[in-house]
Amino acid sequence: MDTFLQLTSSGLALGAVYALIALGFVVIYRASEVFNFAQGELLTLGAFGFITLTGLGLPWSVSLVGAMLLTGLLGAALERTLLRPLVGRPVFVMIILTIFLGAVLRAAAVVIWGTEPRGVPTPWDTTATLEVLGARVLWNNIGAVIASALALGVFYLATRRSRLGVAMRATSCDQEVSLALGIPVGRVFGTTWFVAGALAALAGVFLAMFPRQLDSNLGFVALRAFPAVIVGGLDSVAGPVIAGVILGLLEVLAQGYVNPYLGDFGHNFHAVFPYVVMILFLVVRPQGLFGRADVERL
Repeated sequence: MDTFLQLTSSGLALGAVYALIALGFVVIYRASEVFNFAQGELLTLGAFGFITLTGLGLPWSVSLVGAMLLTGLLGAALERTLLRPLVGRPVFVMIILTIFLGAVLRAAAVVIWGTEPRGVPTPWDTTATLEVLGARVLWNNIGAVIASALALGVFYLATRRSRLGVAMRATSCDQEVSLALGIPVGRVFGTTWFVAGALAALAGVFLAMFPRQLDSNLGFVALRAFPAVIVGGLDSVAGPVIAGVILGLLEVLAQGYVNPYLGDFGHNFHAVFPYVVMILFLVVRPQGLFGRADVERL
């Protein structure tokens, strides 16, 4: 029972981070129909930026907010300078460009911060735990769940209660009609990239906490959150978030209970498990859990 609770807490923490990453993917896709495959590199840069700010002596919370703002601004700048001029081109051109951007940002992280793994500072003892029903749960996991829940709550309120949120939802429905109605679609595009970058930084900080470390390859973890977008459904914002939590939980449980029984085949099976689930959904329910099936009228 103790092992199950510990795995569950770790799975929920990982799932909460996956939810942030998946939300970053989906807000950009819903606005521009582009998958940003540089999302993982924004995650890495955000975490490195956080370490740099704390190294300058700034308080932990200020460093976290600063890293989110800087990464969000970087995302918005990339969209404005490199991607917006390509509006109207085939979508696959922009997707390939995001892959190229990811490679460039990863190389930049290596040049600036090197390849040596680093630990991420925490406002509490790095290895501190809380006893829950006899299980030792890391405070890092609790912090990841709380921070993700707060960020998702703020995003939900912003999209439902603000004019910018209404503009984002309108743009995701129909860009041409939104332009005709006077909605600044270009500003919406920049905002979605800012939001995706800020969420990536938050996810990167908590993903790199103990027992993990931060290095230039951390961004590849974001690709393991991508199946949540497909499983949750591209038409839904809440769907990928829920799917991210579920996949993170199942991944950790698979690592604890499935890997040991698969022998050599089970080595890192949990890492590909989200893709197995994604493929099953593509075969059985391609629109995802909360997506809507396309209806063609003849």
